[in-house]
Amino acid sequence: MRRVVLVLAASAAILASARICRAQATSTVSLSNGVELRIGVNLGPQTGQQEVKVELGPASGNSIYRIFRDQNDLAVFAYELVVDRSADGEEIRLTTKPVEDEFAARFPNADGGKPVPTLSSTGELEPLRSGGKVEIGLFELQGMGLTVVDSVQVRLNRGGSGETPDLSSSTSGRLRFSNLKVSINRAPASASSASGRVSGRYAMFYIPGQGGYFFSAEAVSGRTGFVKAGSVNNSRFQFTVDNDIYECAADEPILSQGGTGELWVYHDPSYEPAGNWTRELPAPAGASTDMQGFFTAASDTLSWWLR
Repeated sequence: MRRVVLVLAASAAILASARICRAQATSTVSLSNGVELRIGVNLGPQTGQQEVKVELGPASGNSIYRIFRDQNDLAVFAYELVVDRSADGEEIRLTTKPVEDEFAARFPNADGGKPVPTLSSTGELEPLRSGGKVEIGLFELQGMGLTVVDSVQVRLNRGGSGETPDLSSSTSGRLRFSNLKVSINRAPASASSASGRVSGRYAMFYIPGQGGYFFSAEAVSGRTGFVKAGSVNNSRFQFTVDNDIYECAADEPILSQGGTGELWVYHDPSYEPAGNWTRELPAPAGASTDMQGFFTAASDTLSWWLR
């Protein structure tokens, strides 16, 4: 494991007596192509009265914003983390960037009209191979001698559903998609078969030309667009969106505890991934390539994909 210490553009003195909200300190995403990414943070011991929560926000197809907010929902620090895959699919390459005009446009008045403290420059980290982890020093809690550190761990699982990944969202989760196949109005959807298993509180799949479909096994508070539109029956589920009937089948039960249940669905027809970390690993010689583009994913937070 390596640690990288980055330089700040502004101080974080406002956090001098911070008490950390640890429940939001770690987020994990898993993809059907075998990529799993876990981002955590070490925020030091809880002291004082001020709470700080850590959240994600999508920046682009292959990058996210890490945002630290206080109990008044004001951003006290933020940066952009870019995630790329090497051409052979064997490495994850990370770049840290300061937040700039695009962040300010997406999160207006994030710090009550003041510039949000961020990194002073862009930094390219050493590539990570499967199982690798890097720590990124972000900012100090002044007067306490503590440094806030993000950690990024990756796993590249070539074994599909037969191999059990070791990152948290893939070993436990409310929803699970394993080798998922999708049909629309009883006709197979174009490029609608994904190998591998993903599992998490939320799951999604993407069909090229039709956008992203996002799922929860319970009502989603604080977000509009999710409707109770489907049901689960062991390894199959069905839902209706825009008068189309979707039928989906997997190799394992959809719910982590098995059985039946209800499904909340949100369809974003404009969703289209722009990054390359969702692409498939290089296919073995002779393998079919007619299923390119479709992928599944799961996470413990919708903020990986939705604003």
